[in-house]
Amino acid sequence: MARKKQLKLDEVKTLPNVFSSDKENAAQLISEYFNNGKGYTLELGCGNGDYTTALAAEYRDKNFIGVDRKGNRIWTGAKKSLETGLKNGAFLITAIEAIDRIFPAGSVEEIWITFPDPYPRRSSMHKRLVHPRFLELYSKILVPGGKINLKTDDDTLYNYAVDGVEENNYTLYRSTADLYSETGLTFEESIQTKYEKNHLKEGKTIKLISFSIN
Repeated sequence: MARKKQLKLDEVKTLPNVFSSDKENAAQLISEYFNNGKGYTLELGCGNGDYTTALAAEYRDKNFIGVDRKGNRIWTGAKKSLETGLKNGAFLITAIEAIDRIFPAGSVEEIWITFPDPYPRRSSMHKRLVHPRFLELYSKILVPGGKINLKTDDDTLYNYAVDGVEENNYTLYRSTADLYSETGLTFEESIQTKYEKNHLKEGKTIKLISFSIN
């Protein structure tokens, strides 16, 4: 298994739609890859890049970037994008903490955080991707009113995000503790990641909150 991961990591670094924060000119390379002056939609902690590839296929006139700190994880999405001709989808290998050094202010239109590690213990709350320290990073790169979407099966993480929105008077666009009990879902809301499908098989309910911090 370790060898397989290493092979994927070695290959993914050679793909034309994959970038890394290791390179000082990563921001320039990303801009040149899309070459259209449009903003980005990010999928943070993207793993296989299910949202990135699905959104890129549906909205060919927009730019989508899957972000993950482990290159072997994004191999599947990066390869799929190339094989299906999704030139408006790319991937970035970086820690989330570094995204404000990659993306200029006001260059990101929307953020998707899908099934991240919930970090249930109080001692690890600072690692939650909707913790204030991360929200501050997002505020630096989002356009005014840019939307942050969290999709999770975890009650603790969902309630933490809901409480944060209420306490800080952020703009709430949508909040549901049982997404699939509702009708009229948007295309974006109905995309199901690999992890999400597994959660649904286990009988878990899916939660969604969408909000703006600026």
